[in-house]
Amino acid sequence: MNIHRRRRLPALVGSLVSLTVLLDGCASSRLIKNPPPPTETDVGWAASGPDGITLDVHQLIFRDSGGSWVKKANWDEYVLTVKNDSQDPMEIQSIYLYSDKLPAPVESSTSREQLDERSHAALRAFKDVGIVAGVGIVAPSAMIVGAIGTGGGILSASSGAMAVAAVGIVAIPVGLIGGTVYIVNRHRRDKKDKLLIEQQLNERGYAVPLQIQAQTQVTKSAFFPITPAPNRLVLNYSSHGEVREISLELPELAGLHLKAPRNKIPRPVSASMPGPS
Repeated sequence: MNIHRRRRLPALVGSLVSLTVLLDGCASSRLIKNPPPPTETDVGWAASGPDGITLDVHQLIFRDSGGSWVKKANWDEYVLTVKNDSQDPMEIQSIYLYSDKLPAPVESSTSREQLDERSHAALRAFKDVGIVAGVGIVAPSAMIVGAIGTGGGILSASSGAMAVAAVGIVAIPVGLIGGTVYIVNRHRRDKKDKLLIEQQLNERGYAVPLQIQAQTQVTKSAFFPITPAPNRLVLNYSSHGEVREISLELPELAGLHLKAPRNKIPRPVSASMPGPS
């Protein structure tokens, strides 16, 4: 009997190690290692101010579209070039995105926490409207507990059954170990992702206020919460002690993040049959 137990011990340890590695691999990163190229290499939209200040829109990167570097990103990324052709420095004060679907304009931000919070609020508010980007919000790691279950239900169909067959033990303890390993690794992965995302947002984004010297230009990204049907992009800047703005209309984005309305097919009118004479 003791010999059988000794034989089972290495199998048990090996199964648990394999299970741990398997669950650790499941906790994949949200950051995309090799992002696909943007759909449009250069949008070519531009607007100018009275002081030789020019605003150019180069790329539009939306959730899970070309150029997106995070899975299920909670923001819209507008790659902008601000050019100062004047003889004096200017300072970007703020960048806003307007939409008739929202009660107020949304301001650009490089804070992951702010972008997440504002995007979730917008998606909840417009759930009935049918925002395409509202599908598939990434749940926080705490919600995974409910999905897995305290009994480790994730193992019941495949890996759990294999472990039981190999070592001849009850599946519930293995499930508990596996579920706990996954939750711990998922929490660790989420925490690391948050730091990496925040780093990228700060490196890629406009951190305002930002001064641009004379005869120079800056190309960075303005990150906004997910914004349905934006119609105007506004750059507020200061020059010669006065605050001014550049406004760029966005008619091409009228249907962004909105489900296309269904075309109603008219019902065929049935011909009335003459009654008996």
